[in-house]
Amino acid sequence: MNPTGSRSEQKTKEDKFFLLEKPALEGLLISLLTIYAAVLGGPIVSFTAGVGMVFAIIWAADAVRKISKYGLGTGVPSVGMFGIGLACIISIFAVSVNAFWSPMIGVVLALVIGWISGKLINKILGMNIPSMEKRIAEITAGCTLAMIASFIVIAGTLESTIVFSSYILTGISALGFIGIAVAVFHAYNANLGPDEAQDRTKMLTVLDALLLLLILGIAAFFMGYGSGATLAYLIGAGITIFMSIAFILISFYKFWTYVKRDAWQITETGLLPSEEDLN
Repeated sequence: MNPTGSRSEQKTKEDKFFLLEKPALEGLLISLLTIYAAVLGGPIVSFTAGVGMVFAIIWAADAVRKISKYGLGTGVPSVGMFGIGLACIISIFAVSVNAFWSPMIGVVLALVIGWISGKLINKILGMNIPSMEKRIAEITAGCTLAMIASFIVIAGTLESTIVFSSYILTGISALGFIGIAVAVFHAYNANLGPDEAQDRTKMLTVLDALLLLLILGIAAFFMGYGSGATLAYLIGAGITIFMSIAFILISFYKFWTYVKRDAWQITETGLLPSEEDLN
């Protein structure tokens, strides 16, 4: 009996049925459920889409973590930017086709286009990473759901005309693009090394996603306040802000706990030296 071969066979099966892995299943189902809760409940419950955005980012970031263990090096940020680039195009197309079904349309297109992109990367660039197709598909799908969820946080709906006027034409789309991308790749990149621990990396992903959600919530509230939005919209944005702050404090505390657990030594450096000190 070859135990190495058994582990290899098991890994092949896990890669083959990647959507049945826990992070993928949680990210897909919770994101879809919370996005549709916001769609059906209206602007007052837009904060539920924010929850979906966080779980979608966790899913995509976990896929980045898995594919990066093959030794992508500087490709860690690149794969995140690639995924969100595809996601922007797919999410805008999906909302343009049909508002209600856009999350389903988006995730299906993302999985298909992501898988094809991964196949082309492996074949044309010759990277030959076994799980490239599946992980690129997951990153693209997670980023697409995160982007669609951010539409609701800002616009309060998935109606294409409102999304275009409040999210894209205002320039918040740039914030969504870079914010989701950084949240997806930053955690693994920041924790990169022989002591990278899954719980610490995941908690930093949650913190990054919540910081983005807080910024989006603040933008939504002041945009709505300035344009005379309905009370329901302002309440939804307000809940997003306070919910984000509460969970940012919790996730930062948990992340710092993991850092102290894993670090060999923590040294307080004090303030940065002044120009006179350096001279």
